[in-house]
Amino acid sequence: MNAQQPSRTSPARVVVSYLIATGPAGDGAWRWRFTTTLALIGPGSVPFGLGMFAIQNHMLRVDYLIPWGVFPAFATGAAVVLARFRPVEAWLLVMASLAATMSAATVDGSQPWPLTTANLFALYLVLFALGRDRRFWVGILAWLSYLFIGANALQYGPTPDLSAAVNPNPASDNLALGAVLGAFAFLIGLTVRIWRQGRARLAEKEEVAETERHRRRLLEERTRIARELHDIVAHHMSVIAVQASTAEYRLAGLDGEAKAEFRSIGDQARESLAEMRRLLGVLRSEDEAGAREPQPGPEALRGLVESVNRAGTPVALDVVELPEELPETVALTVFRVVQEALSNVVRHAPGASTSVVVAAEESAVVTVAVSNGPPPGSAVAAVPRGSGLGLVGMGERVALEGGTLETGPTAEGGFRVFAALPVETRSTAEETP
Repeated sequence: MNAQQPSRTSPARVVVSYLIATGPAGDGAWRWRFTTTLALIGPGSVPFGLGMFAIQNHMLRVDYLIPWGVFPAFATGAAVVLARFRPVEAWLLVMASLAATMSAATVDGSQPWPLTTANLFALYLVLFALGRDRRFWVGILAWLSYLFIGANALQYGPTPDLSAAVNPNPASDNLALGAVLGAFAFLIGLTVRIWRQGRARLAEKEEVAETERHRRRLLEERTRIARELHDIVAHHMSVIAVQASTAEYRLAGLDGEAKAEFRSIGDQARESLAEMRRLLGVLRSEDEAGAREPQPGPEALRGLVESVNRAGTPVALDVVELPEELPETVALTVFRVVQEALSNVVRHAPGASTSVVVAAEESAVVTVAVSNGPPPGSAVAAVPRGSGLGLVGMGERVALEGGTLETGPTAEGGFRVFAALPVETRSTAEETP
């Protein structure tokens, strides 16, 4: 049975998950891939935010001659980091840095104005984050508010002296570039949001479908158990009906009242049989094969083991003396537990050495122990994953008999199934009022 590898959650990877948006904050189960590489310059990247802070601080203090430029520079860097968790607040920081640059900068060269290089990147990241993580109208309002601020800057803001600039960069072109590329960044974020929502809906549908399939298989297993129990009970009811109907002919000296009592018992038994046949018609499918075959018991284990041996999985069977009057439901449960346990061995550990021991403890409890070792090194499981209903079915069968079931891996790398089924105590408990 294949075990999943544990997720890598080293402290260093957890710290990186906070510094770079590799996944949910605090989750160290990630690896480097294309999306992780993109996160280095994406919303929430602390290294990228520090880089934007350093660039913005240098430009505002040296190129734009703003002595307190460290404050809007800090707002720019913080916006990059905050965009991962609070994109709306990050947008406000970008706009505050833009307003500070427009109102206090002294531009006499070819520096971009009023959007600096760092502010331009922060603008793109925040609009991308708004499109990815917030509602559509929030991103649209943010983009329109940028247009409004830019229009006011052109209308009422200071005009830089660009007469000596080698490559003039008028504010209108600067703000238009931010608007166009910002809209593009917002659309990319919106596309990522739609893609994520589609994947989430698909995963939810798959989960619901798998839950429904599991529930259906579970009901089918319970129905199969009910059919088998019906066959056993119907057999006993038939015996009661026959004995009650023939009692007045087999037993001499019965008075009229006793004969009438036996006839009443026979009639009630036949009535119960008729009701059970109607129930059987509901539980059984029309094309079910072997519906009338007798149910197997411990006597059928040898043939079962031989078939598994022919399939390439060596099985050693040891059936210790069992009670002669073993209840049919217990006998059937013994067979089904061994059958399902061997099926699991064939599926998950083909070729593994397996032992089956069926014994009785003081004629009061029947125990079934199926143990297998690890599969040979060259063997590959035919079915890597099962539905998980085999153990569930075994547990329900054993619980119906008032027994216990223990399953789990062994220290040697194999698997063990152990069931204890009461025989005498079960019948006496049922008779106790």
